[in-house]
Amino acid sequence: MTNAASGPIARTTATSKNLALAAMLFAVSMTFIDQTIVAIASPNIQTELDLSRSGVQWVINGYILALAAGFALGGRLADVLGSKRVVLIGIIGFAGASALCGFTPKGSFAETWIIVFRIIQGLSAALMIPAALAVVVSAFPLRERGRALAIFFGVSGGLTAIGPIAGGYLTQWTWRAIFWINIPVAILAVVLTLAAGIHSAPRREKIDWPGAALVAAVWH
Repeated sequence: MTNAASGPIARTTATSKNLALAAMLFAVSMTFIDQTIVAIASPNIQTELDLSRSGVQWVINGYILALAAGFALGGRLADVLGSKRVVLIGIIGFAGASALCGFTPKGSFAETWIIVFRIIQGLSAALMIPAALAVVVSAFPLRERGRALAIFFGVSGGLTAIGPIAGGYLTQWTWRAIFWINIPVAILAVVLTLAAGIHSAPRREKIDWPGAALVAAVWH
């Protein structure tokens, strides 16, 4: 066993490693499912909130654009601030934005409201995914890392296919449930992250803000 000073994250017991992997899977599950789940509910969202055609497109694509544009910066922030801290910020930000998407009020402000919080969801996902990957990589020793990464990418990638199924089921109740379902998942991810005893050490390095802005501009 090594301590936090010898690496980004301390490697502890098998239980802690598995808890860390489970926590990261629950965390990223929200981000992958949200890439597809909203498209299924978009007709209901458009009808109830009286959104324009371009508004509906932004509700769907604003999330993807924000995720892609912020991904490089999210990875760098995980290096500089510590992956545990950044993944927790991402989880909480994603859950908060999801709740507010679900509480979108009807009226003239609805379109702006839901687009803004969808973009915040995307930015939170951009923080969460690279930080979660860093947690998995650092929690497992080299001989176990390949298996852990295979599980991480296999399960998280497969969750994208669940979006349409979950979206169709939840929309039968209310389209708002496709966002609210993220809240208990986020709570479980936070609890598991804390229970795993993950320790990440920040680095005293600078962040290339102009470079991050350039990457974001290219993606847009």
